[in-house]
Amino acid sequence: MFIEDLDRQRWSFREARQHVARLILRQIELAGTPPSGAQGAAPQWYRSGDPVQQAQEIAMRELLIALKDGDLHATGRLSKQRRERYASGSSSWDFHSGHQEAILPHQWREGRFGFQENLELRDGEFIDIRVPRFAVKAIWLDLPPSPGGTEPAYTTPYLELMQAAIGAFQMSDRAQAKKENLVAWFLEQEIDGEPVSENLANAMATLIRLPSSQRGGSRRIG
Repeated sequence: MFIEDLDRQRWSFREARQHVARLILRQIELAGTPPSGAQGAAPQWYRSGDPVQQAQEIAMRELLIALKDGDLHATGRLSKQRRERYASGSSSWDFHSGHQEAILPHQWREGRFGFQENLELRDGEFIDIRVPRFAVKAIWLDLPPSPGGTEPAYTTPYLELMQAAIGAFQMSDRAQAKKENLVAWFLEQEIDGEPVSENLANAMATLIRLPSSQRGGSRRIG
């Protein structure tokens, strides 16, 4: 590979997690179990049978391990200016840099990764965390073709998300989830790092339900 051919696209942490989670979910669907070494640490929601959330949690754990061990390198926008919020008693950080800078492995080990995908340190905070796409794909390879040598069936992130919803709600021809619950679930998901729009959520919720369910012909579940 020549340097000018290098894939310089950088993924957000969320995009990287979605990529890893999709691979894990596919492995769970093919094998019926999480990847080797992950099952023993499966929390309560896995035992209740939510493969989508299981895949997301395993993906988060694997990414953080790779970052802490230095196998994957990330950058972020740093702030060292603390802002006190006297009303709530909490604190946050202001004036984050406009430039990306490297996050070192020891900072991942010592810091606290938050729900907003920020890394808070004792003396600062990284936001807008990015990882090289080529590095993520080099560590978490796409699944190989089936043993017969045939290519896997064609799919798209939209189809995969709809299949995930069917599994999450345990839908069948005798048990149809309520459309409003499906829409709410879809709105919490992302496709290729982008939030699902309300129009798309409504469309997907309609497509995975039976036509008869629109007329009240099937038993509804949560």
